[in-house]
Amino acid sequence: MDIYIKKAILHAFDPGNPEITFSENLMELTPVMLDYVTKKVEKIYSDDAKRGVLSAENQFLSHVTDDFIPATVAVANFWREEFVLSEKQKQNDLLFVDYELATQPHFAFIRLSLRDSFSHDFDLANGQIKIRKSESSLPGAGSAADEAIAVNRVTLAYHLLEKRIKYNGKNYNYFSENLLAEKPEISVKKAIKAIKKTAETVAKSYDDDDFAFSQKVQNAVFHAVEKQDNLNPEVLADQLFADNLTARLAFKDKVKEEIPEKVNFEQMPMEKIEKQLANQKLSLSNGIEMTVPQSLYEDAETVEFIQNDDGTYSILIKNIEEIKNKW
Repeated sequence: MDIYIKKAILHAFDPGNPEITFSENLMELTPVMLDYVTKKVEKIYSDDAKRGVLSAENQFLSHVTDDFIPATVAVANFWREEFVLSEKQKQNDLLFVDYELATQPHFAFIRLSLRDSFSHDFDLANGQIKIRKSESSLPGAGSAADEAIAVNRVTLAYHLLEKRIKYNGKNYNYFSENLLAEKPEISVKKAIKAIKKTAETVAKSYDDDDFAFSQKVQNAVFHAVEKQDNLNPEVLADQLFADNLTARLAFKDKVKEEIPEKVNFEQMPMEKIEKQLANQKLSLSNGIEMTVPQSLYEDAETVEFIQNDDGTYSILIKNIEEIKNKW
């Protein structure tokens, strides 16, 4: 992912203070800080991200202007109005980033919940190493943001990582519902789960829910990801229930409740998603567990699944040149 960081600034939110503590100057982007900020932005483009396109009149977008520092102050105050309603608030740093992705300007807002961390000091007088606790440490560069939005300022497309807040005993997706006032698309991760769950539920109602069908679902999703195409419920229905029109229609109806349209893979970490689906993991009733790569799972010359007359299964693994014992 070709991200070019132009500017960044950090503000501080403490629930014990009536106002946000605003930085007056931009962050100094030393090599270490540049790497940290870049990784934080990269984490927004994950399979957990919800996506959509903001309207030109969107209230959140109205705060994102060309004047970067005042824009971050406006967005932070707009965010605070909703977030302060949440129960059990913690200290957060608010990271704002002006960057380019694929040569197009982007704006990111990243909420970083501060954590307790531990370090050590060496007490020369006692010859002892002592553990010291810090209550205001930023999360590491490799961890995902607690909450974040990245907006393409040309297309107005956005990627959103959000967490619900609890208010008056109820949970709210306050960021998309109140700040954006938009209903984003389901994330790729949740879309895959919804497709697998729906397909297996429909198959079960037609007595076709054995392990082979579950693997068939994963196989169909894997090939869609491998092609970096999209998840199209219509196409998947034809693949999974080719011989059963009633089941095919039932799958289409049920999956549309969560996935109204096809799910595209634009600006998604395809290598990560493909890796998650690349292996078929089988747990057998006798305690044996197997991991079979997709490419071999479909090769009858390597693995063969046999259904016996008594209803049990046999798995035949062929042409093995070497076996190693892994401890």
